[in-house]
Amino acid sequence: MRVCLVISRFFPEVGGAERQAHALARMLLARGHQVMVLTRQLGGLPKQEIVDGIPVIRAIRTVDLGPLFGLTYVISVARFLFAHRHDFDVIHVTHLYLDAFAAVLTRSLHGLPVVVRPACAGYYGDLARLRRFRVWPLLSGFDGLTISGVVRTIARADAFIGNSNELCEELIEAGFSAKRIMRIPNGVDLNHFSPDPAARSFEARRRLGLPPGLLMAFAGRLDPQKGLHALLEAVQPLLAGPQGARLLVMGDGPLRAELQLSARHVGLSDRILFLGLVKDVAPYLRACDIFVLPSVGEGMPNALLEAMATGLPCVASRIGGCIDIVTHGKDGLLVDPDNPVALREATCRLLASPELRARLGRAARESVGSRFSLERMTDQYEECFRSCRNGFRSR
Repeated sequence: MRVCLVISRFFPEVGGAERQAHALARMLLARGHQVMVLTRQLGGLPKQEIVDGIPVIRAIRTVDLGPLFGLTYVISVARFLFAHRHDFDVIHVTHLYLDAFAAVLTRSLHGLPVVVRPACAGYYGDLARLRRFRVWPLLSGFDGLTISGVVRTIARADAFIGNSNELCEELIEAGFSAKRIMRIPNGVDLNHFSPDPAARSFEARRRLGLPPGLLMAFAGRLDPQKGLHALLEAVQPLLAGPQGARLLVMGDGPLRAELQLSARHVGLSDRILFLGLVKDVAPYLRACDIFVLPSVGEGMPNALLEAMATGLPCVASRIGGCIDIVTHGKDGLLVDPDNPVALREATCRLLASPELRARLGRAARESVGSRFSLERMTDQYEECFRSCRNGFRSR
């Protein structure tokens, strides 16, 4: 099968959607399929390159000026798909965005089935983001009509991938056909993310530049969506004092400077370790004792899947795909989002009980291993692509 994977940003961007697209492309290539990534041009990056064996074409060009942005984005995607209409069997679009609109709008011209994968639901989700998009900065009264038309057009795609129950329900409520929605959770590399108790030893931590003692971890973009201010408030009493735990923060984003200032303000700059972007978080996860994900909005968080696959006991917000991944009390702990008190109590339970950490960590690995492997995810994508291709040909 020949797959054109369309995504607004790709490598070296390292967000959750980009990482899942990268993983899917690698898995499809390994199974003998042809995959090409179409993405936006970014300054300083080549227009074409090979990334882990994946051909990446940065051919989406935009004029970043008012309505011209959306117009040039759509035209650029449409032109590429039409020019390469004989090179592919299916178009897979990551994000319910302008590229999905372009692919569906011009489907009669390129003649290919279109599969769309939104990232998540809720305020930070694709539908909400699209509805906040300003098409006419000086004529905002036209925005509602324009965006409604864009959403109705995208809703005619051949299939939609929902990575969480919440996302599937939101699409149906928005008028998308339930028959075209396929539930495919994200997958995780179970070989790369695997437990290793020896990684918590003094020597193993020393090699990573990490201190001894109890270590909590967060990994992700330092963004309001991740609920990090609530996390800092929740763990402050747990970090204070010479015997307190430490918090390892892996990731970068617009809140980094603000969070570091907050840590200094409460005298915990030596207890909260900001590592910035980490190319491979697996060794650091294995070296930690607890993983915390305090997000206020998520699809199906890769960071949570990776931590659980590594055998870490996890505390996560009771939202989105977290609910699909974690069974409270069985393979992790769930707390209400933006609730520092509940977050502190759950984290404190884990810090105080090695037995609970060990039990939840083992159960987390077993649960993720049986339900969220990359192999299982790729099987489902292959089924979806074949079904769409065969259905499109039979029209």
